[in-house]
Amino acid sequence: MIADRLIAHRGCSLLAPENTLGAMALTKNLGVTWVEIDANLVGDGNVIVFHDNHLNRLTNGQGKLVDTNLGALSKLEAGSHFSADYAGEPIPTLDAMLQQLSRDEMGLNLEIKVYPEFKAEQIVPAVIRSLENHWQDFDRLIISSFSIEALALVRQQKPEWQLGQLWVNLPKNWLALAEPLDLVSIHCDGERLTEEQAQAVKAAGYDLYVYTINDKAEGEKLFTMGVDGLITDDPTLFAELDIDHA
Repeated sequence: MIADRLIAHRGCSLLAPENTLGAMALTKNLGVTWVEIDANLVGDGNVIVFHDNHLNRLTNGQGKLVDTNLGALSKLEAGSHFSADYAGEPIPTLDAMLQQLSRDEMGLNLEIKVYPEFKAEQIVPAVIRSLENHWQDFDRLIISSFSIEALALVRQQKPEWQLGQLWVNLPKNWLALAEPLDLVSIHCDGERLTEEQAQAVKAAGYDLYVYTINDKAEGEKLFTMGVDGLITDDPTLFAELDIDHA
């Protein structure tokens, strides 16, 4: 298993504003050693850590990411919507996030977002450059995406990097799709995963990580099914669960 049994979804996003440097600091302070974050593209070609393709939900700004730039984003903040304690929290660049996570020796599941406003060919080279410049321990990195095109581009340019395919529902032909990408892991919606599917993924030799699990009983059930790790908004929900022997 590459990642840990608990992976903080966007940096404990029930406890701190998602995908922020503050959320990652809180995650480290809680003793959680793996995080999942989102790499997203803005209009000037820079990569930020942000889930949505618009600013409305998570910042004090409005509009689509594709219509803005890094200079404009530096004047916004991404913490007040969560609580006053995080007022002024910046929207992090991928470079800044990688620097902090690398310094803190965290494990990273980096999801590459590909929205209709841009193509995988636009974001993937920028993500690769950022990782080359600011990440050291590639054994503690899994790059995931719902976009097969994005993962194929990473595989072409970085054949040694670890990749994981994201699905909502595991498709019937998942193995035929996974093998050409030389994946290390499968990531899917834990509420939709069946025990038969989990066993098939594990029998094929892949790590299996599921999102977004915020219920202890559900987590126990998934571990029993053979899942390797839970991507959760609040790892403290599983504090009493013996995850090493689940």
